[in-house]
Amino acid sequence: MFKNILIIGFGMIGSSIARSVIKKYKNVNIFAFDKSNNLKIRINKSKLNNVKVLKSLQEINNLNIDLIIICVPMLQYQSIFKKLSNINLDKTIVTDVGSTKVNIEKLYNQKKYKFNFIPSHPIAGIEKAGLENGFDGLFTNRYNIICPLKKSSKTNINKIVRFWKSLNMKIEIMSAKEHDKVLSLTSHLPHLISYSLVLTAMKKESSLISKLIKFSAGGFRDFTRLASSDPTIWTDVFLNNSEAVLEMLQRFNEDLSALQKLIRKKDSNELYNFFKNSKEIRNKIEQIFINKNLKW
Repeated sequence: MFKNILIIGFGMIGSSIARSVIKKYKNVNIFAFDKSNNLKIRINKSKLNNVKVLKSLQEINNLNIDLIIICVPMLQYQSIFKKLSNINLDKTIVTDVGSTKVNIEKLYNQKKYKFNFIPSHPIAGIEKAGLENGFDGLFTNRYNIICPLKKSSKTNINKIVRFWKSLNMKIEIMSAKEHDKVLSLTSHLPHLISYSLVLTAMKKESSLISKLIKFSAGGFRDFTRLASSDPTIWTDVFLNNSEAVLEMLQRFNEDLSALQKLIRKKDSNELYNFFKNSKEIRNKIEQIFINKNLKW
């Protein structure tokens, strides 16, 4: 197990990692680096007094850091990578929690960075941002996708796998390209549709706004829950995974157009089959999660 862990970007995900590690390992030192000016105060208020705050990444040189976890929005990676490249990290493994991988892999390879980087993506989170909303157990029975680089050593990959497993995560290893395609459908597209649905609803004539708010329960409430996610993070996601998202959005638009035609034609048989098939597929997916004891 790692002895000295630095979390760069101490928000909801970062603080959840800290809480989970602290609970499981009493002898691990957790360090945090974040752009927040009052990070130390917020950490103390959140009862994370064991976490030590760094004022500069240059302090790494004196701390024997053996694991760095990058938990910042993806548009900040270039700046973080550049700073890390000026520090001796021969005995350090760097990983991350970013939800797109092709762009990060390209950034690392194009600049020919030398530090040991093993990209990862824990598929876990809530809509609330900020370290105050982090909690132990966020990662339990969730998947973590590891996307090793060509130069990644098996030893370092195994260390990262063991680390995430120690937080009770299930591990899947795949290429960055495959990761981005899968996530574009399972995560990115649903968020995009959720944001869009909220705007569509709010563009209705003013006489309906109060009723929309009053009766925003059931399907609307559940489906638009995603639209309360951090806009900074999702702006980064769509900018950095635009190719895969646009491909899936095109497919979705085609299916939506086909459904629109069925409704106009009042084709009850085809509409029923459409809903029936969708329900069966959804139930199968849910059953897989149940059988594997995963959170659903």
